[in-house]
Amino acid sequence: MVTRGLIAALVTLGLAVSAHAQPTGQTLVFAVNEGVTYQSGGEASKQNYKAIADDLGRLLKAKVRLDVIGDYATLEKDLAAKTYDIAFIHPAHIAIAPVKHGAYTLVAASKAHTGYKASFLSKMNAQPKSPGELGKLLAGGSKMIGSPDTNSITAWLIRATLRDAAAAARSTAPALKFTRYQDSIPFMVNNGFVDVAATASEAVVKEWVAAGGKVLTTSKPVPIKNVIVANTMSQESTDIVKSYFLELSASPDGQAKLDRIGLKQGFVGYDQAAFVALGTWLGL
Repeated sequence: MVTRGLIAALVTLGLAVSAHAQPTGQTLVFAVNEGVTYQSGGEASKQNYKAIADDLGRLLKAKVRLDVIGDYATLEKDLAAKTYDIAFIHPAHIAIAPVKHGAYTLVAASKAHTGYKASFLSKMNAQPKSPGELGKLLAGGSKMIGSPDTNSITAWLIRATLRDAAAAARSTAPALKFTRYQDSIPFMVNNGFVDVAATASEAVVKEWVAAGGKVLTTSKPVPIKNVIVANTMSQESTDIVKSYFLELSASPDGQAKLDRIGLKQGFVGYDQAAFVALGTWLGL
């Protein structure tokens, strides 16, 4: 077994690990997705993650191809086909599905994003204290609920929350009205397109509350920005990848790489059974 301290040292020195990793000369695919409701991605993301991909290649003694995938449909299709060996995925529902189906293993989650939740913004003063109260409140409205992109993790959180509320109130869940980006959500409420709209952006919520807006309720939290590894990888290689991400924040070199991708707090472990259970709640 390769110790975590040894891996951290080898990454810093730029040396290779001689443990039983992937066969020399094999090309592994490292996929990166940073979401669809934030304006990021493309060539900038490829440059930001290049150093991490290079480290993984040295540690696994293999060529690593970095693919930045912005389209969720492509991401889901390729995960189902086991195209990626390692994947860093923003939306929880897309990372959970292949883990739940036994094709991938969860190895790390962004420490700063284990409590990702949807906040329901409104100008109403009501404060429902239970799913049933929320269901009754929303059942009385005539407008749809505002949501970011239909296949964003935020939209999945919204649908699961509204489903539970409707079931508790024995009512019908409101329909959703979609916009592309998280920062469009307050606009929908302020301009009367909806009475309630939900976002998972902490910055948007903070600005909304500071301006006098209300938060009706929040969804259950889920971890986003997760690293998963294909079960076709050897156990030794999976352990190497896991240790690498969990130890990134332990050295100045690793911290610099985390800063580059906007995750300065680094990665933590997350219980896989709880991860899969969240998928069941989401309706996967």
